[in-house]
Amino acid sequence: MTKNKIKQMVPLTLHEQLYATIKEQILNGHYQPGDRITSELQLCAEYNISRVTVRSAIQQLVNEGYLIRRHGKGTFVKETETIESVFTSGSFTDTCLRMNARPSTKIISCQMIDGEKMIAERLGCSDNNLILIKRVRLVNDVPNIIELDYFPSSYDFLLKEDLSNGSLLKLISARTGIIPRRFEDQFRIFMANKEFARLLSCPRNTPLLEVTQQVSDSEERPIYINKQYILTSKYVYVVRSSK
Repeated sequence: MTKNKIKQMVPLTLHEQLYATIKEQILNGHYQPGDRITSELQLCAEYNISRVTVRSAIQQLVNEGYLIRRHGKGTFVKETETIESVFTSGSFTDTCLRMNARPSTKIISCQMIDGEKMIAERLGCSDNNLILIKRVRLVNDVPNIIELDYFPSSYDFLLKEDLSNGSLLKLISARTGIIPRRFEDQFRIFMANKEFARLLSCPRNTPLLEVTQQVSDSEERPIYINKQYILTSKYVYVVRSSK
């Protein structure tokens, strides 16, 4: 079998040459985000170099954010993270567009439900009738977030709308004249159940960031409650503060 060769009579060390080779394979698309790269033993055999050299080059790529190690599974090309800042006013669509990423939405269900008494009370509903919209948010066709949106029954026009495109916030403003102004977030960790693992294409019990957001108008009157279950290996939620 013909082996690939790393030149030993050049100023670059073997470590530097292997590092540059793998980095170039990532940048030119030979390895795609999420791909498992060739194992250390295979790289040793392929390039006829020591495992210490291979590990050193791989570790440098891990440190620089090109690769990620997964215990017992191997080394993978790190997937691109979408970063949502509090300054985007909670809009998934706007966040993606600002990062030149392609947002899309898969509607799982949109229906009137009877229940969720605590949420109904927070929305000021006299009964427990709520509209629940369940969606999966995708970035470049990769599922990143599961969203549950709870509305008072007076927003029943949403049951007839196409919610798979565009911003829900902008749709609400256009149909009601109400401008969402205040966003109050609560955070906790939620372990992915069977349904969420399937929808996000992740293992069951993967830690997800649960963000419960109450959206209100400028007078602090609640409009709706949004629950997001975020796969943080792909989507990062950033909150900044200043003195």
